[in-house]
Amino acid sequence: MRPSALQWVNRILLTALSVMTGVVKLAQMEEEMALFRTIGFSDAVTMGFGALQLAGGLLLLPTRTTRTGAWVMAPTFLFATGVLLANGMIPFGVVSVLFIAMAVFHAMRWPSSD
Repeated sequence: MRPSALQWVNRILLTALSVMTGVVKLAQMEEEMALFRTIGFSDAVTMGFGALQLAGGLLLLPTRTTRTGAWVMAPTFLFATGVLLANGMIPFGVVSVLFIAMAVFHAMRWPSSD
């Protein structure tokens, strides 16, 4: 079965979100680092989390690993949503639930490459 247009749009957006969320941590953008410091993360741990997000985003690119990448990203988005909520960023935290849904949708609905 071939992926639908909706699945392709979701994959492209999910990949962009995943890579960008990882890159902002690896670039040590102050606003991002401050969010994670508030919950007790050191900058090194935050950068490690960013590396995991970047790796998940890159795994979304090849068809063979795209579903794995989505399963990597779903819990990282869930955790990041918790960080936003813990920092009182309720509207953005609520919107971030969409990122989790996008990752789960991709992991469950993208046609298997088997």
